[in-house]
Amino acid sequence: MKREIRRVLTVTAFAFSALILIVIINQIIQFANYLGDLHPVLGQVSLVVFLLITAAAILAPVWLYIKLPGRLIPPESNEGADFDRYIEKLSGRLTGNPIVKMDQVSGIDEVREAIKLLDKESDKSIKRTANRAFITTAISQNGALDALFILGLQFRLIWEIAHIYAQRPTIKDLSYLYTNVMVTAFIASSIDEAEYYEIVESSMSQGIGSVMSFVPGTSMVINSVVTGSSNAFLTLRVGKVAQQYCGTLVKKRRQSIRNSATAEAAKMLAGIVYDGTKIVVKHIGKAPLRLASKPFRREKKKEE
Repeated sequence: MKREIRRVLTVTAFAFSALILIVIINQIIQFANYLGDLHPVLGQVSLVVFLLITAAAILAPVWLYIKLPGRLIPPESNEGADFDRYIEKLSGRLTGNPIVKMDQVSGIDEVREAIKLLDKESDKSIKRTANRAFITTAISQNGALDALFILGLQFRLIWEIAHIYAQRPTIKDLSYLYTNVMVTAFIASSIDEAEYYEIVESSMSQGIGSVMSFVPGTSMVINSVVTGSSNAFLTLRVGKVAQQYCGTLVKKRRQSIRNSATAEAAKMLAGIVYDGTKIVVKHIGKAPLRLASKPFRREKKKEE
């Protein structure tokens, strides 16, 4: 089924590209004929130049794509020639990484040390994105727009993590990473609903227990926190899945990556909920004051 879909898409892409190419060549010939009316030599020269430019514009991206290095995919085992070659290639990539700040990365121990540094840096990006997801969706409470916003945040997060581990990831790297992260995080055996609610409830009790005593309109805050917590948790999990794909030394099963990412995201969620809830409470607490002060501000403007 997948092969048939690929064939259909490939044929469609080639047919569409051929039609566009025909249109471009037709326009070039017409423009060259117009210049040829002014002077025959000018028309011939311009036709050759425009055709060469068109050929370069078509062939250059193809050539650059072919010349791109292959994907750096971890081996199945941590022993053997394949693993040694992978460590050697990974060492060269890590040596040029400004986040690592090591003159030379060589050997398995230094590779692991470098990856720990990158893990810490990517954790900062994951927490920052999850905080944005929590605060924005907790305050917004707009289902459709929130879903688009979260999707955009998660795609951006994967992009950031890819650039942390490989400063200039190739198209092959990005396509491999996006495909596997999306499949692992969203398609492959998602979290059991009871387990999901247990994680969110546990994080909420840890994160908002100390700030709920002085909150007016507790039910409103809880609804906001539930929405924000859910989106923050999904964002944390996507970030952790991407982190494991980028920082692993041996290929892991998707189920193993998903379970590990879920556990790590659950540990991080309580801190996100605690910090985010304080901001949400602050905004909700100010809302009645802003509404109550509007008539007074209007009267003041009238007097002025």
